[in-house]
Amino acid sequence: MSQIDDNDYGEWTAAPDPAPTSNTGRYAGIGGIITILLILAIGYFGLDGGLLGNGDPADPELITDYFDYDILFTSATCPATADREGGIDEVVAATIDEARQQIDIAAFDLDSKPIIDALIAAEERNLTVRVVVDNEHTPKATIDRLRRNGTSVIEDKRSALMHNKFVIIDGRYLWTGSMNFASTGVYCNNNNLVWLDAPQLADNYTAEMDEMYIDRAFGPTSPRNNDTKLTLGGIPVENYFASEHEVARSIARVVARAEREILFMAFSFTNEDIGEAIIERADDGVFVQGVIEKTGADTAASYLNDFRRAKLDNLEVRKDGNRRLMHHKVMIIDGRITIFGSFNFSNAAADNNDENVIIIDDPTFAQAFIEEFEIVWSEAEIP
Repeated sequence: MSQIDDNDYGEWTAAPDPAPTSNTGRYAGIGGIITILLILAIGYFGLDGGLLGNGDPADPELITDYFDYDILFTSATCPATADREGGIDEVVAATIDEARQQIDIAAFDLDSKPIIDALIAAEERNLTVRVVVDNEHTPKATIDRLRRNGTSVIEDKRSALMHNKFVIIDGRYLWTGSMNFASTGVYCNNNNLVWLDAPQLADNYTAEMDEMYIDRAFGPTSPRNNDTKLTLGGIPVENYFASEHEVARSIARVVARAEREILFMAFSFTNEDIGEAIIERADDGVFVQGVIEKTGADTAASYLNDFRRAKLDNLEVRKDGNRRLMHHKVMIIDGRITIFGSFNFSNAAADNNDENVIIIDDPTFAQAFIEEFEIVWSEAEIP
């Protein structure tokens, strides 16, 4: 089994799967953390009270400022393939099943059977289904099956990556985060996936989907046509797409405003703008803790070396402890600002790929990611 991603290091091979363990991920919303199976058991996704049931999509007041969310994390237990059920992909599929008009999905890697089945079922219900994939990493079998069942699939055939992982439902509901819609992403790797009921954000992602699906515009040639700074439910939100935006510099500017603490989890960290911004804040006394995916962490390109050479007592960066991949691309600043999405802190992400990132300034939202950081940190290798 291999896992390929935007890592600046090439292909990585994972360790053999262990004996099966718990399959469930973790769910973090305002109500706390429960298992995905419990959510499914209580029927959380009905139209009258579930993820697709909050408010009237046609209400102008909701369209301009409405904001609700739930945050999910994978458990990374990596059970045997035959025992992989009850994961986050089933939650995503359940929301696709409740769609009324249209589903858009941009997927770096798409092999999840529940999600593929849900897309085909939506096509059979005569909904509009649009799919964009990276042709080197989404299996040909997936593309062929979707097309045989009438779904149009657009492939990014560049050497750079269409690295997004997002789903838009009915132009209003959005899934995005670090999790590829693939079995290893759901069950073996540390990942996050966020559900957002935020029509303004969904508009941005729909515009990005249009660029790829209709205009065949990818990477740095893609136009900049989304609202980057929003206020949703009174919460400041920024939204950027690479590589048409200078995403790394936008993240570095947020980092530069840190006053107390920076926590990060990075699958790949090679970008100088972000790395130097963190070192400068640490040099000014800001407390920094970070975890970097261990595979490739010791290469010359990795910023792990730079962080350790800084020799600052208040800056500690560890390599992760997952036998597979610690796949998050997350920063939490001062306990309130969360940066997340598909965007690795890498030069390839900044300069060549199709990526997305969201920055949310809200301590309640940040708390779920802080708790995930504490778990990943506790399992990481101590230098």
